[in-house]
Parts: sequence; C-alpha cells; structure tokens
Amino acid sequence: MRLIPSTLLLSAVLAAAGTSAAQEARKAELDRTSLSPAAQQLEQTVRDAVRTAGGDLERMQAHWVLAFSTGHYKADPLGAQAARELATQFLQRVAVSGDQVTARAWEMDLWTYRNENGLTQAVGNDVSGDLGQIGKLWPTTPAVGSVGGHDTERAAVSLTRAFAKQPDTVIVMLTNTAASVGAAGTRLLGANAPEYQDALGTWTRVNGTQDGATLNVPYVVKAPAGNIQGQMQAVVFVPKTFTGAALSQPRSERATSPAAAPTGGANPAGLLIGLLVLGAVALGAWKFLGHSGGGRGRGALRVGDSSFNVADMPSGRPFCVIAGAGYTPEGDTPVVPVAGLPAAPVAEISRVGREYRVRSVNEDVRLSSVGGRVVAGDTATLSLKPEAPDATLEFTGEVRGAGGVPKDITRSVTVALDGDS
Repeated sequence: MRLIPSTLLLSAVLAAAGTSAAQEARKAELDRTSLSPAAQQLEQTVRDAVRTAGGDLERMQAHWVLAFSTGHYKADPLGAQAARELATQFLQRVAVSGDQVTARAWEMDLWTYRNENGLTQAVGNDVSGDLGQIGKLWPTTPAVGSVGGHDTERAAVSLTRAFAKQPDTVIVMLTNTAASVGAAGTRLLGANAPEYQDALGTWTRVNGTQDGATLNVPYVVKAPAGNIQGQMQAVVFVPKTFTGAALSQPRSERATSPAAAPTGGANPAGLLIGLLVLGAVALGAWKFLGHSGGGRGRGALRVGDSSFNVADMPSGRPFCVIAGAGYTPEGDTPVVPVAGLPAAPVAEISRVGREYRVRSVNEDVRLSSVGGRVVAGDTATLSLKPEAPDATLEFTGEVRGAGGVPKDITRSVTVALDGDS
C-alpha cells in the first residue's frame, strides 16, 4: 500500500484511473473505518496531556475545540472528508453530557465560515443526537478567495487567545501537514514569534512527531485501481493547568462509543420484517420523489440567519431575496437582510430540483463567487450534499458612503443544509 500525503491524494486517484480519470475519481471513497485507530490514539493522547496538566477527564467536563485547516479542501476533498470523519469519531469516543464543542476553520489565520455564535454547542442528555447535530458544524469549503496554505502558529495564537479564559479547553487542529505552508510572498508567523511564544507560556503544544504534529493520522481511500493510503496530522493544545467542572459520573461510563456489531446468528423473522419495512419505505420514497414528480425534499435550508422549509419552496421561483438592511420588499418573497449591502435586492435564490440557483439582481453589487469558485455570469448553481452541506456566497461591488463617496465592499452569506433536503 502506497503512502501519499493528503495534498497529493486526489492527483494520485486521478493518475491511477488512467484515461477515464475523472469518471474513476468519482468512484473513489473514504474508508471511514480506517480512521478508527487514529481516533482511539487521539483520545489516549488527549487524556494523557490533560492528566499531565493536572486535570482528569474521567471526572471533569471539557470544552472540545476542533479546528480544521481548509486551504487544501478544494484540491483534496477526500482529505477534507477524512478530517471531518476523524473529528466525529473522536467526539463519539470522548464527549459526554455537560461538555461543549466548538468548530473553527483556519488557513493563514482563523476565518469565519458561519455565524460563530452557532458554532459552539453543548452536549446534553441525548449525546448521540447532539453529536449528530454537532457533526454538521464542520467546515466543508476553503475560505472565499483562498490561495491555499496555512499558518499553524498564527492560527494557534488566535485559538489560544480566544479560549484563554476557559481552562477546560482542549484544542485539536486538524491539517494535511502541521508545518506552516504559504503561497509565494506570504509571510508566516513562525515558532519564534513573540506572540506564539507568549501562547506557549500558558498552553502546551503536545509533542508527538519530529515535524511538529502531535499525531500522524493515516487513512485509506478505496479507489478502482486499488487502495491508496493518505495521511493528515493533528496538533493538540491544552492549558498548562487544566481545570473543569465536575462530572456526575466517570466519563468512561457515559461516553458515546461507536455502536458494537451485533453478535449471534440472524433471526429469519426479524429479517423478513426488516425487508417488508424497507420495501414500504422504498415504495413511499418512489411515490414521493419519483412517481409523483416530487423531489421537493424535506428539512430546511439556512441562508444567513434565516431558515426556510424545503417542502414549502416554490418550484423554479425565488423563495428568498438577499438585500441590505432597511430594504422594504414589494412582494411577499421573504428577505434575508445582510448588513453592509445596499437597501435593495442583491440576489434571489430558487430551488430547481435538488439544486439551488442564486441569481445576481443588482448592478452595483454582484455575486462574485460561490464556495470559493468565481461566478462568470449573473447566475450560479449550488449542489449541497450531506458531505458538503454548506457554501459561502460572496458579493462584491460599490456602494455610496457618507456624502455620496463610493466605496468598495465585500460581504459573505452562508447557505447550509439543515436536515435532509
């Protein structure tokens, strides 16, 4: 089995597929089970680091901060999926009721891909259900205008400052490589920078490998030409002194571990009932999605801070308008207000089949990119999926400031699935 850095993984898949590279690459998929050993090793590494810092995860609540390096996401979607899967499996092993989980994204520094107030969630009594919702927080795209690369030390400074007053915090930075990598002409912070050294005065960067990572994380991609092994890395920071509120019972008795496989022989009656149920579900789905010409979907779609029921969306007509604060709509189409945009319609979003169409409708402020991809005309299509449930719309243009002086602006709006849509 070949060992290939995750930044080269997609290229390797394409090369292995020969003349039908694009078609074969679509058939490659992440082997999720290949990340289980790394999730277990990461759990043990974190437990040991917290114990060294004077804490006890068995009896203390924790705030888990999962930070994803996204500069390589466009070129390496399977590596991106592997990072999200590791984060999910890790939390399934360690998170319990009373914990908090925060998601962050970083490249040359932290970047905001969604309203940060919604990126921290508490784990309640329904641990499995809450973790299912938390898994939807992970970033799925690079930053708007990303040129790739990441600055590990600069992002670490920002993260440790953000959670400086929370001594129950464990920061796990997931990246294709722990070493900082920047585009030509980019200035990296470096490990000797005073602000980074200040961070190390109150936080410990947990040692592991010689290249600055706490843990090497191998994973397997199943490709038509054979399995390919990729690798990413985790960098862990814990406070020099870890303290947290007490748990009502030991963490190991409450943590949600991956479900164990059933044992014993199959029950024929149970199998028959299961097949009948699946048949009924399939028939209902066929009637709803295919035979009846439906495909309307379920769940909701979030546009900025607004949420829209997919089943209520009109077919082929706008279900919302993006506009600046202060705009008074002329019709009954809901408005998603965005601070800084002109008080006029800027874009319309429609649902067509299972895709979403964004159309720019303002002469001064235009839709410039979607999910990091430049928009050439006035319309772009979003194909959101469970493995890539959100995308960022970027609008750029010119508005009149005080005294009529024009100024250039850039505003971003996140569109994200919220449920099975």
